[in-house]
Amino acid sequence: MSAARLVAQPRALVGESVRMDREDVIWLDPPGRRLLRWSPGDGRLSEVPLAHALWSLGQRPDGTWVGAGEDRFFAVDVHAGTLTPGPLAPLAPGCRFNDMTVDAQGGLWVGSMHRGLLHARGGLFFAASPDAEVVRVAEGLGVANGMAFVAGGACLLVVDTLSRTLLAYPRRGDDPSLDEPTVVTDFLTAPGKPDGMAVAPDGAVWVAMWGGSCILQLAANGAAERMVPIPAPHVGSLAFGNDGIAYVSTSRARLTEAMLADHPGSGGLFAVDTRAGVPAKAGAGDSGGVRAAAQYR
Repeated sequence: MSAARLVAQPRALVGESVRMDREDVIWLDPPGRRLLRWSPGDGRLSEVPLAHALWSLGQRPDGTWVGAGEDRFFAVDVHAGTLTPGPLAPLAPGCRFNDMTVDAQGGLWVGSMHRGLLHARGGLFFAASPDAEVVRVAEGLGVANGMAFVAGGACLLVVDTLSRTLLAYPRRGDDPSLDEPTVVTDFLTAPGKPDGMAVAPDGAVWVAMWGGSCILQLAANGAAERMVPIPAPHVGSLAFGNDGIAYVSTSRARLTEAMLADHPGSGGLFAVDTRAGVPAKAGAGDSGGVRAAAQYR
């Protein structure tokens, strides 16, 4: 029996930013300007229309929610869909926000990308709160994607989808500045491109592989340790519930009618038992010579 079970099918063109709202799972379909919600208790799928496209969500320590729009943060009511905009961000021409995370102090961190997928146009930005000034803290990325703080907040992991790398940025204390990054892995021979990322309850780092039909667990040296197949080509994001189950979003974008017929779960949400993962192909994700980031675990 497959480890991945389809639990909701909203037919998301782009399924992004899976998060846990207590027991419920929430995620986004940015092109459809929808916030999606699935309740495990009764299996109910619902959606909330949004006035603006949100590309990612984050929850602050006080329980409030924040979203990354095209060019600013929004305070978000995840039940009513109300969006309260913050200041414009100093984005480079042609760029927009993408994935985000929140630090232990409630600070907001978000990556950017060029809409035309040009190299080295993306960056990282910080704001102390949704209504605070947004400042650039790093640049030179392709498509800044999945993000998570590890090592007690001393390291920010960032996926660069365009360069197929996972980067580790050291952070000094609570200062919003970041030191120069090191490469954790280049996902060598891993299927697809790295997209969203989440840290499991046991501290393991998992990455969703767009075009790769799977999620990957990374070892401390950056090698792909385990893989769980997902019956959909484009796997975009994941989050872990308190029970250790991973909830994984998928997309219908750039799939032909024949591919959608072969993968009817595309655009849906899957519940995944990661304990059923299989060892990844030898060498998958091992960059073979880059500086390992064992310190992030």
